[in-house]
Amino acid sequence: MTRLAMNGVNRPKTQNGAGQRLALIVSKFPCVDETFILREINALAQNGFRFDIYSIKYSNDRVVQPQAEKLQDLCIYDSFLFSKNVLSAQWHFLRRKPLRYFRTFFSFVRHMWAAPRSLMKALVLFPKAVSFCLRMQEKGTTHVHAFWATYPCAIAYIAKKLTGLPYSFSAHAHDIYEDGIMLPVKLRAAKFVMTCTEKNRVHLSGLAPDHAQKIKHVYHGLDLRKFREDASFHKNDDSMLRILSIGTLYRTKGFDVLIEACALLKKQAVPFQCKIVGDGPERDRLQRQISSLGLGEDVTLMGYLDQEALRSQRHWANAFALLPRPYLHWGLPNVYIESLASKLAVLATPLNAIDELVRNEKTGLVVESDDPEAAAAALIWMFQFPDERQRLAEAGQTLAYKLFDEAKTTAEVVALFRQVVAPQAVPQEEQAAT
Repeated sequence: MTRLAMNGVNRPKTQNGAGQRLALIVSKFPCVDETFILREINALAQNGFRFDIYSIKYSNDRVVQPQAEKLQDLCIYDSFLFSKNVLSAQWHFLRRKPLRYFRTFFSFVRHMWAAPRSLMKALVLFPKAVSFCLRMQEKGTTHVHAFWATYPCAIAYIAKKLTGLPYSFSAHAHDIYEDGIMLPVKLRAAKFVMTCTEKNRVHLSGLAPDHAQKIKHVYHGLDLRKFREDASFHKNDDSMLRILSIGTLYRTKGFDVLIEACALLKKQAVPFQCKIVGDGPERDRLQRQISSLGLGEDVTLMGYLDQEALRSQRHWANAFALLPRPYLHWGLPNVYIESLASKLAVLATPLNAIDELVRNEKTGLVVESDDPEAAAAALIWMFQFPDERQRLAEAGQTLAYKLFDEAKTTAEVVALFRQVVAPQAVPQEEQAAT
């Protein structure tokens, strides 16, 4: 199914790069968990870029952000194997470019051969990718950008091999560290690469040292205006440590460690309250832990709260603590950014890129994961030295606004596309596949 209209998208009259048209490839659109991608796509739309969104999967999300609704008419979907569009696209390229079709197929499969599971997915993906390539040609696409380094980027790579279209991609987290199949190849073939932390940029540069200059670090920004407002509503009461924690209730998030730390606070007669906002598979186990430690009146599982309901909790709190275990965490959780932006002192663990935001004893406190004694000691320090806690909160807020303001980060994305994509004019199928 193809959706062509531009209904509801706020575009300026002047287009960036006359004759340029982007193909933006995503895993699923709309996707409520990928608001960072939506922000960047919306910024491109507002700055006059023409594009189509190619979604590998259909979305079944029940919640769709208003910005995503305005972009849905730009989405292109296809079945994986046996639809009329997919089969006719294979025949189109087999009839016109048979050698290039087979070279593209075998090049793609060759890189996947060492990973049987990835190979099977690649074999299923390839026909859809070819169908997308035909759509791109029909629409006059001049550049492809993939929003993950895994299968979206695989489609971009296939497009380059099959049609000669240049591509770029964004790399984020698991797509860099967990699934590195073909990653050096994709890096070398890309026009440019965006990634969301400096730690990621260094890692990717090590995979393709000769291409490090085209790997760009751009943070995922947030609209921080409401968090600045929240900072002015904090209670001026240091008689109790009011700890807020937010996240899906998975074991990796370390809520069990935070609860153990709270038990140590109680043993040492530190006045505190702790509220944990979120839901998930660990809820029952965490509730039993709270009960067994006699913390029923001290630690509360609040369940899921929307952003507006969360604001009152930030007004209530004077400290934020999240103690995730480093595995399965590669970026910077938004809750740290949001808490610092609302001028809460933050307690964190040494995640992959944490020192880009929470710098120990400068913009927050960092303790080892799975160490409730260290977490308790840090929280006690926050209670005993409220002026120092405030100093950390103010320094953290300043850094959060410096690095993560949405207006700044989306402007960097747009500038990169203007610099690399808009000036070029790439006739399709005239470039030799490399």
